[in-house]
Amino acid sequence: MQKLLDALAREPRHYRLFYLLSLYTGCRRGELCALQWSDFTFGKESLLLTISRSRSNVAGKGIVEGATKNGRSREIYLSGELCGIIRSYRHRKKMEAERAHRKLSPYLFTDEHGQLIHPDTFTKRLRKIYESIGFPREYHLHTLRHYFVTALLHCGVDKQTVADLVGHGDTGFLERTYCHPQQAQKEQAADTMLTVLRPDGSPIFNLAAACMAKRRGA
Repeated sequence: MQKLLDALAREPRHYRLFYLLSLYTGCRRGELCALQWSDFTFGKESLLLTISRSRSNVAGKGIVEGATKNGRSREIYLSGELCGIIRSYRHRKKMEAERAHRKLSPYLFTDEHGQLIHPDTFTKRLRKIYESIGFPREYHLHTLRHYFVTALLHCGVDKQTVADLVGHGDTGFLERTYCHPQQAQKEQAADTMLTVLRPDGSPIFNLAAACMAKRRGA
């Protein structure tokens, strides 16, 4: 993850913010592409983001904007640090619009002409970033959403909260798709079992030999 963050730091602002929001919110690509400034409620030290729309590439229709995948809106709180990044990004976009003698677009992710960026552009750009830092070819944009979910689950956030944050109606899909143990947890489980088998700290094979000798004596 540190390799990815270092790579993102070298990217143009709109790419950098798009992928950071994907990491920190778990939002789908279409939801991020549809973000507007009115979706943010700025607080003193925090930021509330409301996800209510999605922009997707529909066969035969092109880019279509509509409701989220499950048809419901949801709210996500962002950290103060991310709030600062978004404020700075908005200031830059506003300056960009003023230099071009046009109004600031209501959408976050626009090009230098104020036009909406095609969703596929973010997917293709991230693949190039992955390739540049040696990540597997199987990684894609949705991998960032997967990372968000698994990181929260393995840090102890309850499944219902995580499901609400990423827009799942219940925890069923979450459990089937994301709730797999990580290597460190597997190793911890093995150590726990070893402690159960030898509470006095004696070597496991000596303990087994002692048990066998006791049985022979019996």
